[in-house]
Amino acid sequence: MAIDQNAYSPKEFQFLIGGQAAWNTQLLTALYALDVDSVGFPSFGTNQVLDTRSGGRVLYASDLYQTQAAQVTEISVSGTVKADTMSLLLANITNDNSGTYAVAGNYEPPALGSGTTGLTAADFKLMTIVYSSPLTDSDLVFEDCVCTALTLNGDMGTEAGRVKFTATFKTGTKPHNLSLASEAVDTAIGTGDVTMTGWGDDTYRKICGVNQLVVNSFSLNLENDAIFTGIDSNGNFEAVTRASEFVATADFNIKYDVRSEPMINSWQTQTGDFGVTLMNPDGSLDDGTFGFAFNKSAYTNCAWAEGDVMNLDVSVKALGNRASLSDAIVEIAI
Repeated sequence: MAIDQNAYSPKEFQFLIGGQAAWNTQLLTALYALDVDSVGFPSFGTNQVLDTRSGGRVLYASDLYQTQAAQVTEISVSGTVKADTMSLLLANITNDNSGTYAVAGNYEPPALGSGTTGLTAADFKLMTIVYSSPLTDSDLVFEDCVCTALTLNGDMGTEAGRVKFTATFKTGTKPHNLSLASEAVDTAIGTGDVTMTGWGDDTYRKICGVNQLVVNSFSLNLENDAIFTGIDSNGNFEAVTRASEFVATADFNIKYDVRSEPMINSWQTQTGDFGVTLMNPDGSLDDGTFGFAFNKSAYTNCAWAEGDVMNLDVSVKALGNRASLSDAIVEIAI
């Protein structure tokens, strides 16, 4: 038998997502393609035991134990933000699809599982992920996925501030298929690029209450980890909920000047909320325009950062308001 002479470029692989209308029910008819730099292989949580048993010095074939039951698979991907598909990831990680994506101080995540009813694919509370392979009938399919971490970042020195993303997903359901018939892309990669250039009014470039800043780069980081519980007769987890804290942080590199220098002392002397953090074209976030806001925020770091000129690396964390729990700790528009 001769070798297969075909070879495939990594760029031929695609990363597709689709919303689910039910637990354990993959959706393969409304798949969106993400604009990814590369398609990394998923991290399977396969339970494998390779311990040598008593009575010998080697691992015998009969000693190997492996099962797909009770495994958590983690999937990571990075690429360029497109407004239409990034809105789907934001809806999943915040559990908000109202147009702008907000998490309030009294946020209560949904528990999703075998008994869940009333889901719609458009809600994107659960996702099907497909690794589309150029090799015929070799797609990898994972269902019941949730986004557990999402980072949006941009640098004015790279692609004029075009925003990139990194996303992490998890599922506690065994892979639906690791050699599925090739799936079609229902919504191709869009043209809705997102950039920092919309933040042209320095009044609304604000970190912990300080505005009129020169922002060289930013990173908005959202974390909402998943916890899987129960095991069904097929070895899949029966439910997924979120971890104990929704975390929203941001990192900035800004020019060191008379506006930013006081941040060093503020970082060291703060005792609580230090004000609003806002990156937006104006004072209010609007669907269709990229921006984000922390209504209350505190410094977690402030330090010099040498470059062509002296800059500051500043990190902040979003805070809730105990006096008004319904206030959003973070809000994103795109």
